[in-house]
Amino acid sequence: MSRYERAQFFEALLELREAYAVRSDFDRRSVISIEDAIAYSEAVMAALDIEAEDALVLDELETLRILAQRTTAMGDPRD
Repeated sequence: MSRYERAQFFEALLELREAYAVRSDFDRRSVISIEDAIAYSEAVMAALDIEAEDALVLDELETLRILAQRTTAMGDPRD
């Protein structure tokens, strides 16, 4: 992140903080407990891990498929 991008990000955070400061107390009440938020984030992270593992498996399968096609295209070396 460049110096300019950091400054822009910081300004956006300040604006967000100011926007929250002018909201009523009704808007500041929690609708999810800390424990539930942690459980939710752990579930999301686990799902992302599974998704990443699936992507790796699919990449490996694609590599094997390509190798099989090349081998088939080259023919049997015993011929």
